[in-house]
Amino acid sequence: MGLRALLFDLGGTLTRRDIEDRVIDEAALRSLMHYLTSRGIKISEQDLLTSYWAHYNTIHDLRERFMIEIPMSVWLGTFVYRLFPKNASDILKIVEARIVDSRVRSAIPFAETINVLEELQSKYLLGIVTNTSSDEVAQKILRSLKLNRFLECVITSAEFGVRKPYPGIFLYALRKICARAEDAIFVGDSLTHDIMGAKKSHIMSCLINHEGTKPSYKSTQPDLIVENLAELPMALESISL
Repeated sequence: MGLRALLFDLGGTLTRRDIEDRVIDEAALRSLMHYLTSRGIKISEQDLLTSYWAHYNTIHDLRERFMIEIPMSVWLGTFVYRLFPKNASDILKIVEARIVDSRVRSAIPFAETINVLEELQSKYLLGIVTNTSSDEVAQKILRSLKLNRFLECVITSAEFGVRKPYPGIFLYALRKICARAEDAIFVGDSLTHDIMGAKKSHIMSCLINHEGTKPSYKSTQPDLIVENLAELPMALESISL
């Protein structure tokens, strides 16, 4: 049938952060300090940040090791309830809202993203498959950057329950976009999550190699490699399914 559908990763592929991820969350947590002080809750900023990252790293290790997604409301809730059991519900609402807002506001598209999606939309069905513990973050980023207008489907690990490279999330996206694995290609910037996951799902893959490095691909050799999205439309012309 030929190439019919393109599935994209989101962060690092279509969008990037204008500041480091760690700084984003820490800014949200620091903004919580005034509320805590006003309620007479005593904790130092350093203790708050140290506890947060210890908890976050433990959760992230579980997510990566078992390819499961733990929603932000769950992992953030266990952190808040452990530190602030008497005021947990109110604090959770505040800190989750601030982290979501900070992550959404910090996301910006790569310079070529809009033009490339406009060009590709005229030829292919387009969709997103992204690892995130917050479906709300992904959906708000796509709406705020007006990228959702190009997409037939948006599949997040928060919604689906498992993370890339688990094949099920790729196959679910294909079903939602009404395409077969042999008629699709996955475009992403991670060998581990995107390229390996696509291969396990029998989908062709394209690596966005922003750094222009030459990593050891071993069993995760992409079918295509480009240095940025602007190269993608021409690269797609070179493949045959």
